[in-house]
Amino acid sequence: MSRTKSRQNVEVCGDCGAADATWASLNKGILLCTQCCSVHRSLGRHISQVKSILKTTWNHNQLNMVTTLNNNGANNIWEHTLLENGGKLLKKKPSSKDPISVKQEYIKCKHQLCQFAFRENYEDGLLSVENELGKQLHASVRTPNLETSFRLLALGADPNYFHDEKGSTPLHVAVNFDQKLQVELLLVYGADPTCPDNQGRTPLDYARQSNNKEVMSRLIESQYEVTDTFSYYLSLRKPDHNKGVHFLIPPVGFKSVPASLAKLRKLPNHVFEELVMDVYDEVDRRQTESIWLSCADTTDLNDVPFLPVDNTLTTTRNQGRQKLARFTTPELKSLVYDILVDTQRRQNPHKSGSTQLRETSEIDDDDPLYDSVAEDEDYAVPIEKDEEAAPTTSSNKDSIISIDSINKTNQVLEQLTKQLKHSDGTITELRAEVAKLRQSVKTLQGENFELRRRLASSHKGTGFVNGDNGFDSLEFINEHTELSQELPNGSKAVDEVDLRQKKAQLRPTSMYEPREGINKLANWQALKAQLKQNESSSARDRETVLQCTEQITRTIQRLCKAIQEPEKGECVSSGEKVKLAIAVLASTLPKVTQECEGEKVKQMLEVANRLQPECMGLQISRLKGETKSVDAHFSNIRDIAFNLAKFTKEIVTKYSASP
Repeated sequence: MSRTKSRQNVEVCGDCGAADATWASLNKGILLCTQCCSVHRSLGRHISQVKSILKTTWNHNQLNMVTTLNNNGANNIWEHTLLENGGKLLKKKPSSKDPISVKQEYIKCKHQLCQFAFRENYEDGLLSVENELGKQLHASVRTPNLETSFRLLALGADPNYFHDEKGSTPLHVAVNFDQKLQVELLLVYGADPTCPDNQGRTPLDYARQSNNKEVMSRLIESQYEVTDTFSYYLSLRKPDHNKGVHFLIPPVGFKSVPASLAKLRKLPNHVFEELVMDVYDEVDRRQTESIWLSCADTTDLNDVPFLPVDNTLTTTRNQGRQKLARFTTPELKSLVYDILVDTQRRQNPHKSGSTQLRETSEIDDDDPLYDSVAEDEDYAVPIEKDEEAAPTTSSNKDSIISIDSINKTNQVLEQLTKQLKHSDGTITELRAEVAKLRQSVKTLQGENFELRRRLASSHKGTGFVNGDNGFDSLEFINEHTELSQELPNGSKAVDEVDLRQKKAQLRPTSMYEPREGINKLANWQALKAQLKQNESSSARDRETVLQCTEQITRTIQRLCKAIQEPEKGECVSSGEKVKLAIAVLASTLPKVTQECEGEKVKQMLEVANRLQPECMGLQISRLKGETKSVDAHFSNIRDIAFNLAKFTKEIVTKYSASP
């Protein structure tokens, strides 16, 4: 497809300002001159995806996407601090007349190191930043404001972010709102067109529902981008996806090498996927190289003889990627042909392996699409090209994969991965424990302050006789234990201290608590699921303990009322109920707490054992009219009730403040 005629003054090289911008960088959203493009090619496709504007077939929406980003100042994102500080920076933007060495140094700082890129300062951890950027991207793609979405992606927004409340990804939203340029931008940044929403529907299903044939065709092409590129490299033809043919193997001109095909079939799926992606990058490099050499102004520029180093991959894999450049064209095409044959077998093992036009069907969950980009952790297994294990010809002895070496390395890396995961889990548990201890300290400090305040107010507002200080009196227990109000479900309301502790749990995170850095990689979705599971389990334990403590509080209150009128005969039964409630707590608490709380309940049982004899003595003394004995028993019961209430309060405070 030829370039659109809407040429504007902004269509100049984004790195040096040259007017002859005949190349474009898809993921950077800028146009490039030939010299700057040569530097971009040397950085690698993982840094900048360059494409010729004049000599490459473009999808109409993809070209409009790049043009729109370029015209709306996408380059300002990569030169933000340079434009903001002006001459204060040591770096200066080169001009079109500067030598290639100056441009090369500037482009590496700008695009590879991102020294001038726009970056926001976030105080929260990685999980909060990912959620915030993902939600903003999810909302932005429904509008034609392409530069906002591009800015969010440049900041690190996940194009496959799954919105928990909306139940969809940004690609679902862009397709549903028919934002074709947003769809192209998300696909360039790695959006998965096969990702289902909370109803199990993919973006392709939404395109079919709205009968949007253009978007539907583009999503299907993106799913088979790798295999389509391989088919075009072999036969200059692509399968007709509109007719349901999604897979094309040239029927003539090529045949499988049995030894090479047998080795490919032994590879695990994730290793085979890495090999496919490396071969795809090599094919793309050679196709771009052929277009590059056809340009008249590239004769004096350095070419890219092999795939550039990708720092996110292992050294062994980078060496294997560079060895692909040693393949002659017939050898590389033979390898590509064998990959197509084995890909067809892995995607649909029930079909025969005949080399003809084939239509793909449903793919097993265990066999992923090999035109999708693998995750970072999947690149742990390196690929080696062994010079001794060659296919049948002698010319490519130095270009075959060593299966034994891969298997051995795979085993070692699996062990290291397990150890790292175990270490990460231990660190996470320790951090959670430290945070819990700090929260407990804060809670205890607040409780201590509140108790002091309430004690002071009780001294000022209440008069007591016979040396009673009020704190250990039955009146104090009745006034400040506000658990007598019945809820609809039959339970009691917690007191103001408990409410205050629950409110304290909602406080902002302290500046002294550890935070995870913004650049730390983490599997946040798995962490969130684990936290929800732990919170659910601890919530059930807290609920059980709080129910038992509420029962103890109610029985103590009934006891306080019963000792005021011992002649009714309810004093002894009330004491027995208090002891029974404490026994229920003792049978429940050791299952969900540590030894310190178990010891506290043991003390409560010892104190409760003295309660019933005192209640019996109080009742008998009242009937006999022995005033001194009644006062002694009344004082002892009051002290026992206060101690039991105090122990109960400590347990309630602990479990109300627990996260």
